[in-house]
Amino acid sequence: MRRQAVEQARAQLKLSQAALQSVLAEYEQSKAGVDQSREQVQQQVRGVNTLEPLTSQRTGKMSAIETAQYNLTNCRIYAPFDARVTNLTISEGAYAHTGEQIFTLIDTRTWWVIGNYRETQLRNIHPGMAADVYLLSEPSRSLHGTVESIGFGVTPDPDIMGRFGPGLPDLQRTLNWVHLASRFPVRVRIDSPPNDEFRIGESALVIVRNSNHAPAR
Repeated sequence: MRRQAVEQARAQLKLSQAALQSVLAEYEQSKAGVDQSREQVQQQVRGVNTLEPLTSQRTGKMSAIETAQYNLTNCRIYAPFDARVTNLTISEGAYAHTGEQIFTLIDTRTWWVIGNYRETQLRNIHPGMAADVYLLSEPSRSLHGTVESIGFGVTPDPDIMGRFGPGLPDLQRTLNWVHLASRFPVRVRIDSPPNDEFRIGESALVIVRNSNHAPAR
């Protein structure tokens, strides 16, 4: 009986030792998990500390990118319409200063001719009337146009009207007995203009057609 009791006690001891080893193993495992969690927490804290300066630098870097994009866009300038380049005063390799004019762009889509008509003829000219235009560079060819506008003011002749100052007009003491009629600009738009025949400042003859009156030249 005593031997059997001893064997039972030994078996219970082994069971207790096994349970103790299991508990110790679970403790070590839990401790390792806690250490791992602490390490992860430290890594996350270091990540936050690294992220903060990068976040603060983001605005500056975005601004630098936008500035570079703006400068790149300004490197190429496109005309808003088909035109001719004239008065080009720069060559390849030269520096174009800001605000300095380096060429003139002439819009070739629409052309106008200015006819200076005497004031006595203006009563017979109205917007929308047809007109014939002859260029001095090609006088045998007739171009068709339409009266678009008539000027309503020109600078008075100082020999007749005098010079206007801050006070009273400075009238001349002598008068010209021959009084020439003033001329007013009549703007004529060319219908379907040719592509290569017009130049700004070119001389032309304008004839406004009126079915009720003689042509105005």
